[in-house]
Amino acid sequence: MPMSKICHFFLLLFLLCNIPISVKAQLKPTKTEAVVTFIFTNPMTKEPVGGKKFVLEGQKNKKELYLETDKEGKAASLVPIDDIYAVHLDNWQRFASVTIPKGEYQRHEIPVPFYEMPKDGSALLIDIPVHIRLINSDNKPSNLVEELTIRSGTSRKTHRVTTDSNGRAALDLPIGCEYMLNLKGAPNYYKFEIPNKPYAAWTEDVLFERKLGMDKYPSIHRALFNFVFQDLDGNLTEGETFWLISKKDGTRYEGVTNAYGIAQILVPLDDVYVLNATYNLNFGEKEVVLDQESDIVVETIVYESVTSKAWRARQKKQELLAARRDSIAVAEELRQAKELDSLRKLNLEEKLIQELIRKNQPIPIKRTFKIRKAVKAKVAIIEEQLKVNPNYFVDEGKPILATLQRFKESWKGKVVVTDITQSMNPYLEEVLIWHLLNLKQGEHTKYLFFNDGDQKMASAKKIGATGGIYDCEGAWEELPLVINTMHLAIERGLGGGEPPENDLEAVLKGIQQRQDIEEVVLIADSYSRVRDMELLSQIDIPIRIILCGAEEKNSFYQVLKPDINEEYLTIAHRTKGSIHTLRQDILNLSEKKEGEIVEIGAHRYILRNKQFIKLDD
Repeated sequence: MPMSKICHFFLLLFLLCNIPISVKAQLKPTKTEAVVTFIFTNPMTKEPVGGKKFVLEGQKNKKELYLETDKEGKAASLVPIDDIYAVHLDNWQRFASVTIPKGEYQRHEIPVPFYEMPKDGSALLIDIPVHIRLINSDNKPSNLVEELTIRSGTSRKTHRVTTDSNGRAALDLPIGCEYMLNLKGAPNYYKFEIPNKPYAAWTEDVLFERKLGMDKYPSIHRALFNFVFQDLDGNLTEGETFWLISKKDGTRYEGVTNAYGIAQILVPLDDVYVLNATYNLNFGEKEVVLDQESDIVVETIVYESVTSKAWRARQKKQELLAARRDSIAVAEELRQAKELDSLRKLNLEEKLIQELIRKNQPIPIKRTFKIRKAVKAKVAIIEEQLKVNPNYFVDEGKPILATLQRFKESWKGKVVVTDITQSMNPYLEEVLIWHLLNLKQGEHTKYLFFNDGDQKMASAKKIGATGGIYDCEGAWEELPLVINTMHLAIERGLGGGEPPENDLEAVLKGIQQRQDIEEVVLIADSYSRVRDMELLSQIDIPIRIILCGAEEKNSFYQVLKPDINEEYLTIAHRTKGSIHTLRQDILNLSEKKEGEIVEIGAHRYILRNKQFIKLDD
């Protein structure tokens, strides 16, 4: 927040004079020219300053008049009206300025306090009138009655003065000194200097306001962050936590909103800070430095979102939905296992697989080793279907295949990162089908399968080191390698564990393993939360997210309504990526502005603080 600093080199008093004097008697004003008389006086001795040469320069006409004071310290001239004139001394350009308004037959006397500085450059020990004015952000008097403590940086002497009802105070201070201004609750608030020059007076405007709920103030050493939290209905909210992380040394600075919805945080200057809220990590960065026009730094951030309580309720709801999907998947898996076990005894397992292929039902990847043959059989059928129906994947409710088909020309050779936890069982065959359906001889695709930590307990899952990530790079003829890697990831996982998944850890590993990668395809459960959102700031390439569970019809999870966790929209927005469902491709999320709304299926999401929030939750 810039401070307004105004320096008066001397007091210019514009006086209409009716008393004739000898100098002015020689000059007569006209309708277009005024008589202006400058009177130079030494304020310390009260003696006139004679023989002082100076130049008067008009702003409009650029005409220069060369004047010199007489023994009475006076110099007079006729000047055109309606102009502003700069006074130049031989060693001080624009020593002062004089405004001559419109009007006929004007006479003006301009007192000019002037004294010479010591020729040896030493300080001149003289006090001059100093006027302190407290102003508000509209550059108007703040009307605050405040006790000001002003400490000299040279003598360490302390001066105290109280402002009047217009926020003004006056005192005498020596020139050639720096001063620190303190107010109640605002130590080291403001610093100013009166240089060692022949000033007759000095005025300092200080921006200072007191507002309800704000009891902290910036200083010459610290910047002030004001976070104002309000919910989506505009209600100010208490108890919301914000914190800043220094990029210089990693120090955390925290604040909690008060009854006015305000959290104030003081931080050292000359640093860059990462902004965080409890449910929105790394939502921005701010550099805090004093620029040439500023004396203090105040950053006010109006943060509009749902409350932490509402976020917790949303997450609980999402976890319940994810758990229901897991339970449905587990029940179906157990049913298939029981059926497969009984059929194996009769050597009829292959017959069951053929029946699933005929009905276009998911292959039980976790329970059969006849996957390769089944996938090839499905691919043969699909190739024929696509010849007569280009929308076959959409009609059959296959979100992964439908999306990859739409982008098969632009997504070649990408790294494909896939969630293979319990709820993703009915979708996993689509990855394998795509591998055979679209890769050509000699082409390779990098695959990563993640199961959220193998068999780790939740307490052992550390952000960025949860594990359970398995990768391979396969050509068209290496389908068995892809199948075996997927199978290994499935078998070493716990079938899902708790709902949040380590999506971004897997994405980062994919990026690290392939240096030439330009974007990542992430296949994820649209119901699941992302465990490691704080890793998002480390990703600097687009993530193309295919969401499973957002499709309108789903024969496997038909008892559940489609849903999308808003975290995936935030990931796509911040990485300049995209969101893909069975029917929709949202490619311009990164271009969305604060307050814009995105519609996906039956849901609406609003962008606030670089984070999407579902409106109909």
